[in-house]
Amino acid sequence: MKIINRFVRFLPFFLLSQLVQAEELDPRSYINIPIDQNFLGVIYGYTDGDVFTEAESPYQDIQLEINALGLAYARTFSMFGKSAKFDANLARICVDGQAYLDQDKVTRSYCGYTDARFRLNYNFYGAPALSLTDYVKHKKQIVAGASIQVSAPTGNYDTDYIFNTGSNRWFIKPEIGVSIPYKKWEFDFAIGVKYFTDNDELQKVNRFEQDPIYNIQAHLIYDISPGQWIAFNSNYFDGGDTYVNGEKGAIKAGNYRAGITYSLSLSSQMSIKFLANTGVTTKYGNDSDAYALALAYRW
Repeated sequence: MKIINRFVRFLPFFLLSQLVQAEELDPRSYINIPIDQNFLGVIYGYTDGDVFTEAESPYQDIQLEINALGLAYARTFSMFGKSAKFDANLARICVDGQAYLDQDKVTRSYCGYTDARFRLNYNFYGAPALSLTDYVKHKKQIVAGASIQVSAPTGNYDTDYIFNTGSNRWFIKPEIGVSIPYKKWEFDFAIGVKYFTDNDELQKVNRFEQDPIYNIQAHLIYDISPGQWIAFNSNYFDGGDTYVNGEKGAIKAGNYRAGITYSLSLSSQMSIKFLANTGVTTKYGNDSDAYALALAYRW
């Protein structure tokens, strides 16, 4: 029983890695965990700088201060004999900011719900579907997996305003990743691409289009003790040029971000996580600092 208790102290971290995402800095997305586990989490996030409210934006020189409170649910299960996971999340944010669209300055302070996001993860290599009892006996090994995330246009969107918490469009993001453990260390690597539908109601009369955004992320993780770890995160994302009524707008290529994540287990069912990250090399929409604190419960 002591062995099981030590291992289950790790489990709530799994949802927290899904909850706390800032510019795709998401360690431990592709690891094996027991099936038939439920997770519920809440997160508070703060972002300040040249950033976007939801998905990506057609505006330039955006200066925003964002306070966000999010809620997420996840469940693990077996798929074709391998471990899989489904998660969903939604947030309410309050924003105070300014930006330029076609050289016109716009300001707004507002609160609203973001678009709902759903994701399916499937570990197709090195991650057999295991019960909790069998999982604690399973030796760590290389895990490879794939995921697909969908964002639905459920957030608040008012065509009278430029700034909105919802994006009035869909996106779909396929991704593939790998986790490589070595003693107390772990190296994670993932590559993905985000595709967007058009927004045909940008201030009622404009059509907003965006090219795909390509993202590569890498994480170096150290297990300090059972139920406690730290990760050093980095990513690079490219593409995402925007168009308003067919005319090219902001160019958002070639951005780097780096950050740190710390996770601590409070019990076999509760854990807490903190992250901070910042833009290292920026073009448009990435010169910002982000901080988040999350709490997860497992049953």
